[in-house]
Amino acid sequence: MEDYESILEHYISLINERLTEVVKAREPENLYAPIEYILSDGGKRIRPLLCMFACETAGGDPYEAIDAGLAIEILHNFTLVHDDIMDNSPLRRGKTTIHLKWDLPTAILSGDAMIGLALKTLSNYSNYVNFGKMIEYFTYGYIEVCEGQALDMLFNNKKDVSEEDYFLMVRKKTAAVLQTSLVLGGLCGGAIERDIEYLKELGLNLGIAFQLQDDLLDLTADKSKLGKRIGNDIIEKKKTLIVILARERAKNDGDCKLIDKIFSNETIPVDLIPEYIEMFDRLEVFEDIKDIIRKYNKKSLETLQELPQNNGSKLLEYLLTKLNERSF
Repeated sequence: MEDYESILEHYISLINERLTEVVKAREPENLYAPIEYILSDGGKRIRPLLCMFACETAGGDPYEAIDAGLAIEILHNFTLVHDDIMDNSPLRRGKTTIHLKWDLPTAILSGDAMIGLALKTLSNYSNYVNFGKMIEYFTYGYIEVCEGQALDMLFNNKKDVSEEDYFLMVRKKTAAVLQTSLVLGGLCGGAIERDIEYLKELGLNLGIAFQLQDDLLDLTADKSKLGKRIGNDIIEKKKTLIVILARERAKNDGDCKLIDKIFSNETIPVDLIPEYIEMFDRLEVFEDIKDIIRKYNKKSLETLQELPQNNGSKLLEYLLTKLNERSF
């Protein structure tokens, strides 16, 4: 059996090298230093890996898809820069966020420039027969993630966020970019339309599972691995599925008061987070979220079986399994 972990590490190293080249020796420094800062601070590189493995699954050379993967990774990091501004987050991957390390105008401008860099990187495929479709799917991912963030912000002042509302937001904010990663890779590899549809379905199920796992880890992960404070979503009053389910189940006064704080204008102090964790656990919300994650992970693996079975699909399966087991 091949050592898939070594293959992943090889690809991640290559992706990191190419990301460095994207901003290398660019000026002015006050624009590009923040971009280099966020692009060089690690990250799992899930999106470019999905792109490259989808390309190989479609019958192409995975190295041909690296620039498409970079374009998506830059887009993803752009969303992180602007999300951190909107959420006023102090940390990202254990490091000070750009708007605090530099300043707000610099963070906004650097984020804007990242979209240009992503499109410039994608333009390396201008001679490809599928280039028009690649641009179409890239802009689809870009618009969807912005719409998803807008919904997330809208929830801040909404008193009746439903499960349906949550899943719509997740499909746009998280799943769409993963779908785009897989579709761009498929187009690079010459995938037939049937397989493009399966790649989109795979990205949808993976994205939902991924976001639910993120929501869960925000409250259950080891802080040193998570790279940010535990319970950040609660402090920022995010209307996650965890909160929505807990609200449906809260009966006693203490639980109701904790839930009401999330839907109110009150500030939630950090020292209340253990009480929220205890409540979610007692109401069996964590276990139900894990069951839903397992359901979507199962759907992802079932969809993967509909795609050509080769080294690329085996790498995709390994990556999906690895994501299922992640602890941060």
